[in-house]
Amino acid sequence: MFAASCLLLFTDFRFGKGDQWLLLFAAYSIGHSLVMAAVYGDLISSLEHVATVLFGLAMYRVSLYIARLCKEDPALRKQIAACLLVGFVPPLLAGFLQLADAYVVRNGFSGALTGLFSEKVYRGRIQMLSGEPSWAAIHLLSGGLLMLWLIRQGHGMLLIPLAGVAVLTVLSFSAYGYTVLLTALLIVVLIARRYRLRMMLLLAGGVFAVAVGVPVLLETLRVSGYFIDRFQFDFRHLYLTDNSFFIRLVFPAIGFLEFAQHPFFGVGGGFYYRSFADLLIRHFSEGLKFKEVYDLVFLMPERATSRNLLSKVFAEEGLIGVSLLFGFLISVLRHAGASPYARFAFALSVALVMNFDSYAFVNFWLLIGFVRGGFFAAQPDIRTAEADTWRQKGRTRIA
Repeated sequence: MFAASCLLLFTDFRFGKGDQWLLLFAAYSIGHSLVMAAVYGDLISSLEHVATVLFGLAMYRVSLYIARLCKEDPALRKQIAACLLVGFVPPLLAGFLQLADAYVVRNGFSGALTGLFSEKVYRGRIQMLSGEPSWAAIHLLSGGLLMLWLIRQGHGMLLIPLAGVAVLTVLSFSAYGYTVLLTALLIVVLIARRYRLRMMLLLAGGVFAVAVGVPVLLETLRVSGYFIDRFQFDFRHLYLTDNSFFIRLVFPAIGFLEFAQHPFFGVGGGFYYRSFADLLIRHFSEGLKFKEVYDLVFLMPERATSRNLLSKVFAEEGLIGVSLLFGFLISVLRHAGASPYARFAFALSVALVMNFDSYAFVNFWLLIGFVRGGFFAAQPDIRTAEADTWRQKGRTRIA
């Protein structure tokens, strides 16, 4: 996507109104990070941060460009539907192999296939071909939304893959995936202009399904594993015994503690780790019994991250950076208009960053760019599309 964004420099593509907020944020973040690198004497962390910001901008540019082309030429949507088939069918097949292994055969045979694509294989989990189950969950949610929208636009070839996405999303038993989905629904309720009552009922149904239906499914399918404790909803127990839960809760909290110490400018992009060890020992020392936490505190503190993009922005960029980024997000939300799909895509993109803090996060920029570029808008009238010249159509399809 970075290479594609470079090719866009040779076209007449330009950022739109409202994107200046993002450009100002990127300029501030990069400049501030380089200044703090001189203060801390750590240029490497700053350059790594700068690279993620530039990659994020590149992903957004390409996604925005694709969305605009699809809005102008609906025929491109068919090509995107075909690409979704190519991209999702192999991992979906792997996911169903893992499903059969986890709940029917139960002998770990799918691990040989999964191990070809991932260093760590989770026994009895649905991780498809991703590095871990949470990554699989975000791809299922993001891809499922795109499939659902394209099916409504007449691309019925995606019906079977969408059904597979739905089954794997439910039976993955990913607490993170369920949380992201419910959080997205909550955000939609808060920003909805229409259908708010329907969305509230849908959110209530989702909460009931997770709180009541999932435990019943776990018992019915006789699922075992470390992850089933998360559906007993004993959060104090999870905090003390579940390494993943502790990290996802505490590391973002430390980011907000850093923000409280440096509210206006933040600690600088890439320098979340500077106060990490001290704050964790001072406020959350019970987590040192987890090996991953202990290693990040005492052996490699420079690798500590907030695990949450919003926490990262508050900690590293301060109120100035937060204001610029939120200005951009508000402009994106305005472009969503009244479309429930665009608003849900926006809400899902915000919810997805609860466990990922890199600016080079593809799913986030893909959805944001599609919302901003009008991908989820209604198709233009076919006569308008036919009025384009063949040269224009050929150029856009090649792009």
